[in-house]
Order: sequence, then C-alpha cells, then structure tokens
Amino acid sequence: QPCWPKRWARGGRLREVRACTVASAMSTNFSGADDQDRLLDEATAVVKEQAFYLKRAIDNDNTREALKAASNVICELRTSLLSPKNYYELYMQVFQEMQHLHAYFCDKNRHQRKMVDLYESVQHAGNILPRLYLLATVGSAYIKSKEVPAKEILLDVSELCKGVQHPLRGLFLRYYLSQMMKDKLPDTGSGYEGEGGDINDAFEFIFNNFNESNRLWVRIQHQGPAKDKQKREKERHDLRVLVGANLVRMSQLEGMTVEYYSTQALPKILEHIISVKDTMSQQYLFESMIQVFPDEFHIRTLEQLLLAYAKAQPSVDMKPIVVTLMNRLAAFLSDSSAGQSELAGIDVFSLFRTHLTHILERCMQPLPSSGSQVAAQPEIGPCLEIQAAFMQFTLSLYPDKIHYVDLILGSTCEIVKKWCNTTGNSNVIGSGAEKVVDLLATPLKTLSLSVLEMEHTTALMEFLDFSTRKKVAISMVNIVVAENHYLPSVDAVNALFNYISPLVRDESDTPATEGQDKLAFVAEQQSVAKLAHQIRSDDLDMEFQMMSTIRGFFGKGGPQRLAITLPATFYAALGLLPKIRTSDQRRAEGEESPVPSVSAKKVFQFVHKTISELQKVAPEAALHLWFVAAGAADQADRIAASPGALGLICYEFLTQGFICFEEEVTETNKQFQAVFIMVGTLSNITCMEEENYDLISQKVTQHSGRLLKKPLQIRAVAACSHLFWCQAKRDGHLVLSCLQKCLKSLQPLVDSDSAQVGLWVEMLDKYIYFFEVLVEEVTVAFIQQMLDLCSAHIEEASHSAAEEAGKARNHFKEVVKHLRLMQRNSNPDVADRFAELNLPA
Repeated sequence: QPCWPKRWARGGRLREVRACTVASAMSTNFSGADDQDRLLDEATAVVKEQAFYLKRAIDNDNTREALKAASNVICELRTSLLSPKNYYELYMQVFQEMQHLHAYFCDKNRHQRKMVDLYESVQHAGNILPRLYLLATVGSAYIKSKEVPAKEILLDVSELCKGVQHPLRGLFLRYYLSQMMKDKLPDTGSGYEGEGGDINDAFEFIFNNFNESNRLWVRIQHQGPAKDKQKREKERHDLRVLVGANLVRMSQLEGMTVEYYSTQALPKILEHIISVKDTMSQQYLFESMIQVFPDEFHIRTLEQLLLAYAKAQPSVDMKPIVVTLMNRLAAFLSDSSAGQSELAGIDVFSLFRTHLTHILERCMQPLPSSGSQVAAQPEIGPCLEIQAAFMQFTLSLYPDKIHYVDLILGSTCEIVKKWCNTTGNSNVIGSGAEKVVDLLATPLKTLSLSVLEMEHTTALMEFLDFSTRKKVAISMVNIVVAENHYLPSVDAVNALFNYISPLVRDESDTPATEGQDKLAFVAEQQSVAKLAHQIRSDDLDMEFQMMSTIRGFFGKGGPQRLAITLPATFYAALGLLPKIRTSDQRRAEGEESPVPSVSAKKVFQFVHKTISELQKVAPEAALHLWFVAAGAADQADRIAASPGALGLICYEFLTQGFICFEEEVTETNKQFQAVFIMVGTLSNITCMEEENYDLISQKVTQHSGRLLKKPLQIRAVAACSHLFWCQAKRDGHLVLSCLQKCLKSLQPLVDSDSAQVGLWVEMLDKYIYFFEVLVEEVTVAFIQQMLDLCSAHIEEASHSAAEEAGKARNHFKEVVKHLRLMQRNSNPDVADRFAELNLPA
C-alpha cells in the first residue's frame, strides 16, 4: 500500500500528516528529544482541536460529525515517528476523548440509531486504525445494550483487531480493546452471563488478547537497525505493562477458580509463554503470574509452574522468579491456617527439589557471549541464591526436617563441583562465596548445632577459600553466642571447632597477613573465646572433658590467639567449682547421684596448666590470673568440708604469681600495678598457714621497697601495710613500721620535688584509716603530727608548685572535714578518740 497525504484545515494553514505503511515504519529511527517534543506537541494540538469538534457534534447529537471528528482524533495514533513513551502520552489523550464518544453511544435516546446499524457503519471508515478503535468503542456500547450476546461481539472485534500488525500501534489497540471491554465480559455472576456467554468466553477473549499483545510486544525488538537494539529493548521494557494488564484482567475474573485456573487457564498461558521464545517476554510474564494470581493457585499448580520454568529460554534469569515464588509460598503457608490445609497431600519440598535440579542444570550451561560464538563461563551466584531461598523456604515449612537441609547442601555441593569443573576454578569466590556463607548460616538459626552433624556441611566448606571460610566461621560463632546455643557434648565441641578452624588455628592457606589488623583480630578471637562459656551438661565429668577439649583446640592457635582465648577457658573452668560444691552438698543431704571423677583439685590442676601456657605468651595477663586463682582457691576452701585442705594449692598459685612477677614484669609502672593486685588478693586470703602467709607478705613488701620511682615506692609500701591488718594477720607494729618507712622516704622526696606534696595527705589518710580500725600502735598523736606536717609542706610548696599544692590543699580540706565529722560522731566512744585532735581552721 503506497503512502498518501491527508490534509486537515487548521487556523488558516495546512498541516500534512503522512500515514506510512508497516514496512516503512519498521525501518524508522525515532527523532531526537527536541524533535520528539515538537512532534508530540503537534499531535496533541490536533487531538485537542478535533476533540473540540467531537464534543460539539455530541452536544448537537450529530452522529455523523461525531464519528468524523473521532476518526480524525484517532488518526494521530497512526504515526510511526513518536517514541513509545511519547506515543503512550498521545494514546492517553485520545483515550480520554474517546470516553465521551462511548458515553454518547451508550445513550440511545441521543443518537436514535440501532446499535447494529451503528456497529456496521463504523466498519466503513477509510483507515483501518480509526475503524478498529471506533469498532471497539461501539462494540462496548453494543454489549452494554444487551441486544446481542457479548461473546459474539468480543470474538468479532478480537478477530478484526488482527488487521493491525504494526507492533506499536497494534499493541496499543489491543490495550484499548482490553480497557473498553473489561466490564463487558460474560464472567461468572455478571449481567452478561448466560446467553451472552460464560467464563470460557470471557477467558478466551482475554487470552486471545494476551496472546496477540505478547506477540506484538516481542516484534518491537525487530524494528530498526541492529545498532539501536539496546535502545529498543529499553523502550520495549517500558511497554511491558500493556501485556501484563491482560494477566491482571484474568486474575480478576470471578469465574477464575482454582479448578478452572489449573485445568483450563494455566496450561494455555504457559504453553503460549514457552512457545514465544523470547527472553524478556518469558522473564516478565513468569514474574507477573506469581504476583497477580493468588498464592493458593500456585500451591495447587506448583508442578505445572516448575515444569514450565525448566522449559524457559536458557538466558532467562530464573533467580528472581523462583525466589519470589518461594518467598510468597513460604509467607502464605506459614501465616495462614488455610495455607496449611492447601499443603495437605502435597510434598512441596520434593516438587521443588526435583524441578530445581533441572532448572539449575540449565542455568549452569555455558551461554554464547554477545557477538561471538565463544561460550561464556556460567555464573554460579544466581544458582546459589536460588538454593539459599530454597533453604529458607524449607526451614520455614519444615523446621524439624534436618535431612531436608542436608539434601539441599548436598545438591549445592554438586552444583559447585560442576561449576568448578566447568570453569577450572578450585574455589568459589566473589558474590558466589557470599551466597555460600548465607546458605551455611541460615540453618543454624533454627536447627542450632544439629547442622554440624550433616555430612555435606564440611564438604561445602572445602570449596571456599580461607577468607570466605573465615566469614562462615565468624557467622557460626556469632549465632552460637548471640542466640545462646549450648554445647552439650564432646562431639559437639569437636564438630564446632573443626567447622570454625580458620579462626582457631593457622591452616595451609592462611595468609601471611592474618592478624595484622589488630582490632579485627582481637574482636574475632574474643568471639571465639566466648564459646568456652557455652558448655552445658548435667554431667560434671562431661563438662570437664568438654573444657579440656576446648583448651586443646585453643592450644593450637599460636601465641596471638592464646593470649586472648586462654583467659576465657580459665574463667569457664572456675565456673565448675560451685557446681562441684553443689553436687557434694546434695549427696551429703542424701540425694542419690553418681560421684563425679572431677574434683576441685582437678579443676585447679587444669587452671594451673592453663595459666602456665598463658604465661609463655602473655605474662602480664598470667600474673593477674595466678592471683585470681589463689583467691578462688581460698573461696573454695572456706566452704569446703575440711577447711585448710586447699591452703597449699592457694600457696602454689601465689608462689607462681611471684615468680612471674620477678621474671616477667620489668617495667616499674607495671610492677607498681602488680603490687596492688597482690595486696588486694593476699589481704582477703585466710586458708594458708601463718608461716606461708608471712613469707609471701614479706616478699611483697620487699618488692615494693625496690621500685625505682620513689613516689610509686612510697605508695606501694603504704599499700603493703594492709597486709598486716587483715583477716589473716593483725600486727600493729608491722603496720606502723610500713608507715614510718614511707615517711622516711617521703621527707627527702618532697624537699627535692615540691610537686609530690600530695603524698603527705595520702599518708595522712593511711594513718587515719588504721586509727579508725583500732590499730593501737597508731595513736592520735601520730595523726596530729601528720596534720601539722601536711599544713607546713602544703604552705611551703605553694611557692614553687602552686598547682600541685592547690590539689593537695583541697584534698587536705576534705580530710579535715572528715575528722570534724568524727569529732561530732553520735557514738561517744568514737568522738572521744578524735576529741584530742587540734584541727586547722
């Protein structure tokens, strides 16, 4: 058919619009953005002008002129120059104007014509596009009048619309037909059912419209030169809703029951989607079907859907399709009681597992790369994401089916192995590795440590590199600790620590840079150390065996790890002591229970060995633990059946602590801190013999007097005075001896360095303390003398060290304030003891 010009008079000038054949339109390149705006403005102007004539003719009940103006409005849609986006805008303007004509046709009192005559008259329009738009408009009114069965008009108009095969114009014509007939279908329960047809006729109309729309949509990609293919694909993607609208119409049919959908509708829809071998079409329509049809429909037709997915084009990305389907079904079946009834008699897991095997195998096939015949390596990420979604789906429906999880992990191993063989890789890296991490971590949230018993868990880990295995291990540790999963047996401990081995020890592929990021390394090892506190068992012997097993794993970690992990084992072991004591008490009260082989002495032997190993890599931490262990032995001895039985053990811990102090701690500041740890521990110990206590306390005092820095030496010796007035010993002479020794060192120190004047007030505090706790050797005269010395030295220091003297003066004022309160104490005995003091103003 040749091209012909057609002219309309407008505003005193002529506008020529050229209607092109389909053949010429197929090779048209859309104009630039400026030209597109100009063309759209021109077409819009014509539509508005002809719409004015249309409305005027309708107001005058002039059917002939109304059809003529409507035809001119529709003729603007014959253009092939507009882009799909601008064509859609133009279509919407035309659609709005055509609604006025449709309302006019529905009012018989105005046009005074038989509907059959009107229906036939519009078919004489000179151009096919206006003819069919008018036919759909009149056909809708004709059905509404019920003068003819709806199914006849629907069939007639649907067949005639095949006359427009231009992809863009035909697609919008089909969309217009769908919009005009959406409420005129002989659906179940509608006013057009019966003589006008039934659900079968309604479905056939929508399905045929869907069929033709999809084919037209697919043909858009063949317009124009190959260089513009990507642009056409984007434009085609923007028009997908015109095809999907037909699926929405189907899902809204009242007669679309589960039975009708499964037996009549779905087979035809799937057959059409598969027959149109287009990637974008299958991708969009498969996704749309999941969204528009109810979940119970998908449950009943799951096998049909999965069979169709396996027949899709290899280039279709099945990941979003399958993942969306499983997520919707999982939510429906988990939250709905109706969903559980739908599930009855359907083995959803087996269906998915069987068909996912074929889908995933097809996804793993190498695809020809763009522009060449060379096969591109398949991506494993989408396959693993499908498996991860399948895992989540399975766990939500079958939380207690451990073997289902193992089957999924086994199939994942096969997929990874096949991918490695195909690509020549030995490990999964990148996004695929992240998916494996998710896949391995997901079951733990519901199955706890049972996942470690699965044979394929470790097998899947072997396909990961060190960094990824480490991520899996960290994820496992965090879940165990955060969700408080217990380790109930030695086998569980072995399984877990073998699983997290990248965190526990150096492996063959451990990089040389491991541990260089100190903060991250410490955080990881602290998380691992917390596992020592996850041991739980009613059997004390079992619990002790698990503790020993954990220490064995920690012992393989090297110096950096041991310094962080062994202290946790130490404290976890001490936690066994009250449990042993409770067990002993129950048996003493007559409860029949087996005597555990583990005892307090065995625990302390375990602790001794643990600290000894720690001392080799972290002596300062070991020093602290030696004295903690001594305190724990003393506490255990106090509640033991025979007090004093653990005295030698306590003495051993203290001795080892002093050895560590002498051999390993060399910095003066750290020695000073260690003195306070030793004094704090010793002053609360009561289980040792007096001779041993005296020996230890004398050593502490001697070490304090050897500190190189005089201020630290004075404070340390002053702290040692508490060793001689505590629960284990009461010797006022030794207390006074320590204090006097401090004063002898203090006088020359302050004379040479006025900044140390605050030490006088600190020593005053010590004298007051021992006076209050009734050390007879510390008399009120000593306190009065110290008050005078403090006042004098502070005054003297204010000239050379004003700032330090000011701090000392404030401290001194608080001490004097305290003494005044003691003089006014409500207890007359206390007030009398402090009454002789002459306090400064």
